[in-house]
Amino acid sequence: MSSCQAYVEATGLRTMGTGGKSRRGGYRLAWAMLGCGWLALTMSGAQAQMPGALGEAASAGAAARGGAMTAESGDPLDAAQGNPAGLAGVSGRVVEFGGAAMDAAGSFRNSVDPHGTLDGAGFAPVAAVAMPLGGSAWRGSLAVTPQMLMRANWRYIDPPGTAGASYGLTSNESEIVALRGTAGVARRVGSHWDVGAELGVDYNKNVLNAPYIFQQQPSLAGLKVLLQLHTAGFGWNGSAGVQWHPSSRVRLGAAWTSATVVQSHGEASGTASAQFAALGIAADPLYHYGAEVDNHLPWTLAAAGSWEASHRLRWDLEGDWTAWGNAFRTLPVKLTDGTNAVVNSVAGSDAIQDFVPLGWKDAATVRVGVETPLGENWKADAGYSYATNPLPSSTLTPLTAAILENTIGAGAGWHRGRWAAELAYQAMLPATQSVGTSALKAGEYDDSRVDARAQALLLTVRTHF
Repeated sequence: MSSCQAYVEATGLRTMGTGGKSRRGGYRLAWAMLGCGWLALTMSGAQAQMPGALGEAASAGAAARGGAMTAESGDPLDAAQGNPAGLAGVSGRVVEFGGAAMDAAGSFRNSVDPHGTLDGAGFAPVAAVAMPLGGSAWRGSLAVTPQMLMRANWRYIDPPGTAGASYGLTSNESEIVALRGTAGVARRVGSHWDVGAELGVDYNKNVLNAPYIFQQQPSLAGLKVLLQLHTAGFGWNGSAGVQWHPSSRVRLGAAWTSATVVQSHGEASGTASAQFAALGIAADPLYHYGAEVDNHLPWTLAAAGSWEASHRLRWDLEGDWTAWGNAFRTLPVKLTDGTNAVVNSVAGSDAIQDFVPLGWKDAATVRVGVETPLGENWKADAGYSYATNPLPSSTLTPLTAAILENTIGAGAGWHRGRWAAELAYQAMLPATQSVGTSALKAGEYDDSRVDARAQALLLTVRTHF
């Protein structure tokens, strides 16, 4: 039995029978859909093999339009991911769910291996429910969407580091996932304005399974171990937005999402076998620590406009700003209660605090989308987005290669009665970045190069209940 089937049985929905069209049954259906979305996200959302950092969109329609959603109204997922003011346009009680199937590929070249590879696939579901709050003008929503999906799973030969230490042909896997659950409210103010706000809780998971070179710990800097690290934690954030619609053909929107600080906790273990052998140390190389990773997710600001040029054509234009420069300066890694006597003696303690330099820059994104109806029940969408690359070459590694800049999308939508569905395809076009002299210790990433590309297929279904 799947987790969603178990959730549905636990809520009693399987006993609804033909009477499930009641208001009570509709509410229970909405909560079940949202619960299934949360279970699926926490179990499989982290499997998305994406070299990018932030998802383009939650709904298939927004993905097809290049990720433009800040000026959208009436879509619960777009409101949760883009602009909570769009929730004011929701009519009646709505549940929306779906997901994205993703595939990524790439190559990596270093001083000893010109044929490193990245490949894999995964699935990231989404869910949202929205409805009027009593008889008031307010609309409320609950949603679960990915805020950040960054995973790299590479396989290449580990280049020699300090004293020639190498762990040979290894898997190099890193993962930073942030799943955001939100509660939002919005309402129409006067005849031309919509306002909204959301409170979000982020579940953050960090995984590292790769050779790790200490960077700033004074006694260990430049030394290398094989590390398996797993941490998880929660953080809070908020967002607010506004939309202005001076006419039925024009809508402008702006939205801001706050930064998030997450202190995640877990454990780290592994071996220093190659480094011990290179230094001539004959001792047990295994170690174990308690671990803490402090993640700072960036604040974002977006502004957009939607213009219905004619009854056959609608344009969307959006600009986003992501403050990576404040968030990803360094990645603090704290290890406690170390079990290896040799490492403890070199470090002078059973606790280690290291800082991985990142030095990311703020990034700007421009999105352009177009939508046109196709007959009575169909529509088509297309779009393009360009995002500036936030990564400096000096700290680039395959594990942080969020270097994709150009994305194209296309999709189709269908609606009939209380049901609507949209299917979209996104291609994140190939990107390449090279390193001359790396700022990371031991020179292992000098004269290296990363190539990456990705694609996604998104489906979302929406119904009134």
